[in-house]
Amino acid sequence: MDMLQSLGMSKDLIADLLINIVSIIVLYLVVKKLAYNPVKKFLNARTEKVEAQKKEAAENLKEATQMKEKYDELLKDSENAKAEAIKEGINNAKAEATEIIDSAREQAKTIVDKANKNAKQKEQEALDNAREEIVNLAIDASKTLLHREFDDADNKRLIEDFLDSLKSNGDIDA
Repeated sequence: MDMLQSLGMSKDLIADLLINIVSIIVLYLVVKKLAYNPVKKFLNARTEKVEAQKKEAAENLKEATQMKEKYDELLKDSENAKAEAIKEGINNAKAEATEIIDSAREQAKTIVDKANKNAKQKEQEALDNAREEIVNLAIDASKTLLHREFDDADNKRLIEDFLDSLKSNGDIDA
């Protein structure tokens, strides 16, 4: 204290200075205890809450990314399935068209075969009718030329001879 007095300070000033220093120290301790620690706790809690929200947001982002990848894969699979279904539909349609065409060809062949058979039958009928007509004309001609009646055996023999001669000349087909 003597030192302070030698600097020109009075005892009252020194006492005030000491009281102020002690008051500042007490005030510091009180403020630290009552304000700083609760504010520090609040700030630490707020920091932890922000960090937890960041962590949750990162997890949500990761989960959303995974879900997006999953849905992209599902979309790709559905597009592949759609393309496969279209391809299968086209193949089924082609197979059905081929089946219809084959059936139509078979029906057309059956119709043509039937028409050819009918034509041959009509041709044979025409040949048979012509043969019968020729036979009748031959019988009438022989009756007129020979002025006599032939029995069935004579008629048959004459007709066969006549037809054989026509065949051998190539005038008619058998």
